[in-house]
Amino acid sequence: MKLQQLVPMLKVSDIHRSLQFYQEVAGFERVSSTEELEKWNWAEIKSGDVLLMLAQDGDGTETPAPSGDEESWPTIFYFYPDNVEVLYQQVKGLGYEMDELSNTFYGMREFSLRDPDGHLLSFGQDVEDFSPQAA
Repeated sequence: MKLQQLVPMLKVSDIHRSLQFYQEVAGFERVSSTEELEKWNWAEIKSGDVLLMLAQDGDGTETPAPSGDEESWPTIFYFYPDNVEVLYQQVKGLGYEMDELSNTFYGMREFSLRDPDGHLLSFGQDVEDFSPQAA
């Protein structure tokens, strides 16, 4: 098993203000849909090979914190492993406390845990790309 990509998710207070800032300051472009932006107050942005996700805090429609106190997760490091089921079983076997592996409303099969310093790490794979036979 090897990791394929890391996309940080930044918790923001105003999604539109943050989009404007990242577009103006660093040339980011929104690559997620307008529907995702308006429905979930969430956006994926890209500049060159760099991807970020922005999730608005404060109105009840943002992606909820996978575990723990919402105030303690200003940044989520979101990893895309090549097989989330295999990784989940490996981490579970090591005895770490973590969320259950589950399918989300936004189409990901994922789980989360905190590193020793409290940083939230999420690991996910598109539900449509998940093949139980590969586990």
